[in-house]
Amino acid sequence: MKFVKSILKVWPEIMVLLSSMSYIIIRLVADMNKVSLPTWFDSFNIPTIALFMMVFILLYRSKEKKNR
Repeated sequence: MKFVKSILKVWPEIMVLLSSMSYIIIRLVADMNKVSLPTWFDSFNIPTIALFMMVFILLYRSKEKKNR
């Protein structure tokens, strides 16, 4: 049960990490011409979104600690 609680505590960071890693893997496979990417994927800026989400999570967590 402690393991589940500890995982749930960092769940947002894990999701951002996994989405960033999957984006990098998809881009690498596409650059090797193994997969053709849809046109909307090129305009979808996942690294910027992931950076924004991590900053938002960190700000939220720091505000949460101040309120304790």
